[in-house]
Amino acid sequence: MLRLFLGLFVVMTIGLVLALQTVEHTFDALLDYQMQDYNREAVRGQAWTLGEQLRGLDGPGREALLQSIRPHYGLELTLVEAGELGLTDKEQAELAQGLLVIRDKYMRYIASIDGGTQLLSIRLPGEPSLMPFYIAGAYLMVAVMIGIVLFFWVRPHWRDLEKLRLAAVRFGDNDLSARIQLSKRSNIRDLAGHFNLMAARIETLIANQRELTNAVSHELRTPIARLSFELDQLKQQPEAGQRRELIADMYADLGELEEMVSELLTYASLERGATVITRENIQAFNWLESVVGSVALEAEAAGVQLVIRECGVDEVRIEPRFMARAVINLLRNAIRYAEWRVEVSLSRIGDQYEVQVNDDGPGVPLAGREKIFEPFSRLDASRDRRTGGFGLGLALVRRVSQSHGGQVEVGDSAWGGASFRMTWAHQD
Repeated sequence: MLRLFLGLFVVMTIGLVLALQTVEHTFDALLDYQMQDYNREAVRGQAWTLGEQLRGLDGPGREALLQSIRPHYGLELTLVEAGELGLTDKEQAELAQGLLVIRDKYMRYIASIDGGTQLLSIRLPGEPSLMPFYIAGAYLMVAVMIGIVLFFWVRPHWRDLEKLRLAAVRFGDNDLSARIQLSKRSNIRDLAGHFNLMAARIETLIANQRELTNAVSHELRTPIARLSFELDQLKQQPEAGQRRELIADMYADLGELEEMVSELLTYASLERGATVITRENIQAFNWLESVVGSVALEAEAAGVQLVIRECGVDEVRIEPRFMARAVINLLRNAIRYAEWRVEVSLSRIGDQYEVQVNDDGPGVPLAGREKIFEPFSRLDASRDRRTGGFGLGLALVRRVSQSHGGQVEVGDSAWGGASFRMTWAHQD
C-alpha cells in the first residue's frame, strides 16, 4: 500500500501545483488589461496629487518636495528622466494620454508631471520577506490535505487488491479452490469476478485432466493385459491355426487401443479449446446419408435396421468432420444397444438444428442420463462395459455440440428405448 499511496500522492501533488501555476499564468494573461485598469485606478489619485504639487516647481524644488513628503506616503517616490527608462511606443502613448505606465508586475507606476522629459516614479512597498515561507506553508497544507484524502481513498482499493493478491498466491500454491469475495461497492469487483471465472475454469480443466489421466491408465490396462497374455500364449502355441487366431485377437486389441487413443485425442482437443471450429454450408441429406453409410455395415452385422426417418433441411451449417464424428458416435451407441431398429433424423426448429437418434433398446435410467456424457463413464445396468466402448463417445458428442453452441440430452423413444437429441445454434 505504501508504494501505491506514495506514487499517487507525488503524482497528484505535482499535478496540482502545476495546475495552480498554469491557472495563475493563464488568468494573468487573460485578465492583464483588467488588472492594469484596476491598479491604475488604485494609484491614480496619489499620482495626480503628487503631479499637481510638483508641476510648478523646478528640478531642485521637486526633489526637495519629494524629500519632505516621502516619510508620509510610505512609497518609493523618485524623479526620473524619460530617456533613462527606455519607454516603448505603447508606454509613450499612455503617458501622452495622461495614463500611468505600469511595470514590474504592478509594483511600479510612472506618471507624467507636466508633459516634459522628467517623470514621477512611484514604487509600491515590496512584499514581506516571509511571503515565500507563507506560500510554501500554503502548498504544504494543500499537500497534507491531499495526503489525508488520498489515504482514505486508497485504503479500500488497497484492501481489495490485497485480497486479490492473496487469492492469487493461494491459487499459485495449488489451492485451486481459492476465490475472492468483494463488496458490491468495490471498484475492482469485475476484476475479482474475472479472476473467479478464470480460477473455476482452470480448476475444472485440471480436474478433468486428472480424471482423464486416471481413466486412461485404467482403460489401457485391459487391452495391454490381453496383449501380454496373448503374447505369452503365442510363444507357447505350436499349432499354426491357433497362432493365427491369437494374432488376429492381438490385432483386434491394437485396433481397440488405436480407436481409444483417437477418441481421447479428439475429446482432449475440444475440451481445451485447441481446435478451431470452422463451419461450412453442407448439403444436409447427402451429408447425413454419408454418415449413416459409414456405420451401415456395423448395423447389418448387429442385425439392426438403420434408417433415415427425416431430413427436414436442405443445407446445414456445421464443422463437418467433428459433427460427423458426433453423429456416428450416437449411431454406434444406438446400434450397440438396439434390439432391431435405429432411426435418425435431421431437422431445424427455430434458430436451432436438431439431430435425433432413436433406438428400441433398454433405454437409459433417469439417474444415469447426465452421467453417461461424462468421460469414461458407463452405467451399471444393461448399458455397461460388456457391450463395448470406452465411455468417450457420448462425452465427445457433448463437446462437439457445445463447440457449436448447443447441447445433447437423452430421453425415451417411442419404442421404449433411448432417444438422443443433439441441438446446436444456427449461425450465419
